[in-house]
Amino acid sequence: MMRDRNQALVFIVLVLAISWSLEAFIIASGGVRHFGPLWIVALMCIPGSLSIVLRLILKSGYEDVSFRIGKGRYYVYAVAIPFLLVLLTGLVSAAIDIRQFSLVSLEQLIQLSPVLLSVLVLGLIGAFGEELGWRGFLLPKLVSGGVKNPYLVSGLVWASWHLPLIAYGGFYQTDYTLLMALIYGLGIIAMSFVFSELRMRSGSVWVATIAHTAHNFFFQFAAPVLLLTESGSRSKLWDMVASDTGLCIAVFYAVAYLVFRHAVRRGKAFDRCLSPKAPINQ
Repeated sequence: MMRDRNQALVFIVLVLAISWSLEAFIIASGGVRHFGPLWIVALMCIPGSLSIVLRLILKSGYEDVSFRIGKGRYYVYAVAIPFLLVLLTGLVSAAIDIRQFSLVSLEQLIQLSPVLLSVLVLGLIGAFGEELGWRGFLLPKLVSGGVKNPYLVSGLVWASWHLPLIAYGGFYQTDYTLLMALIYGLGIIAMSFVFSELRMRSGSVWVATIAHTAHNFFFQFAAPVLLLTESGSRSKLWDMVASDTGLCIAVFYAVAYLVFRHAVRRGKAFDRCLSPKAPINQ
């Protein structure tokens, strides 16, 4: 059977080749504005679909995907971390007058409820499509294959997977597309560390899926549409600073990763003190 390290390499080559081909088609056809959300969801499902095909061809099974539910507290972390970070990003946005806090009315919220539901459902499908590939296939293969810095490697691949569409697909309205692509890449790598840590600590791909879904919902919909609805004098800085993968994301997710790892380690040390003979799950 092909070694795990080689399986990871084959996955990386194929997922980038297939995804970049679709992204090239979208770019050549006028960019993301000419395509509906179903196209983006289809793109997001490529990593997971490819991972299933490779598992069938290689007969490697699904054990390392880890479909088990896992401990409930990790689902709390998966939602709480993006929620807290979107609030911090909102505070930064308001402080430098990019966008100000201004909640939609109850009537507007009711009118938006069908959109809200569709965003959640499509977001969950797309997030699972990605996580089944990134944290359900690539990350476990990198870890078991002995690749150094598996979080960083998987994050670099994840960032590379996004970049053509970010740089040339009109995903963001900015005159500095390459700079935006760089900022986006840094944000994706920082997010990858948090999602990977949640996946490995919980032992469940579902936790990473919920974290991914929560991030996309809070930053792509809740913040700009429901929470920060009033434009400020520096609104042009929104994409680069306060959007779903702006500078705030890169900084706050990096800090969140360090804090989360420290908190988990302290918690395990506390458990060990209470029960010295009890095994500690890694």
